[in-house]
Amino acid sequence: MSIACRPLPHIHEVAIAREFISWVEQADLLGWAESEYAAGHLAPNTNGAHRYFKSYAENDPVVPKLFWAIRRRAVSLFSIADYEDEPQYKCFLGCNTTGGFVHRHADISPPGRLHVRMNIMLSKALAGGEPVIDGEKFDVAERDLWCFFPSIMPHESAPVVGDRKRFVLSIGILVPEGKV
Repeated sequence: MSIACRPLPHIHEVAIAREFISWVEQADLLGWAESEYAAGHLAPNTNGAHRYFKSYAENDPVVPKLFWAIRRRAVSLFSIADYEDEPQYKCFLGCNTTGGFVHRHADISPPGRLHVRMNIMLSKALAGGEPVIDGEKFDVAERDLWCFFPSIMPHESAPVVGDRKRFVLSIGILVPEGKV
């Protein structure tokens, strides 16, 4: 899949890359996500009911190699050369079921670094589940990627409506503060 490079969004903006992953990539990753959920590998999120997640470190054997290739592609999309893995949340798989939502919050960044999140919507709820960043709701379709600075922009999601799970793959990195 060929992508055109672009700069990171400004620290108070959100960038959306439409159809960032292919239908085949989505099917492969969604199959893995469903199996992680069904096997009970996703832990309940203590910040709200009907929310589940699991963080993964690079080269974790349970994560498909496809995910790491997509992670590299996401970093390349934004022409990021100087970065490190975000150590607290890392990369993670999130799942919200009926009634689940991400509570309004801002993430932390260590001094001199900015936290960048690149999220991919693997599976969209029948209704709800949209990301809300700095008070603005974004229409993100399945296979889209959205990128923002979660330590600067408070974010949340609308509650999931219906019996279709909302699966999101989240890629976290840190970039030097003075280079953004």
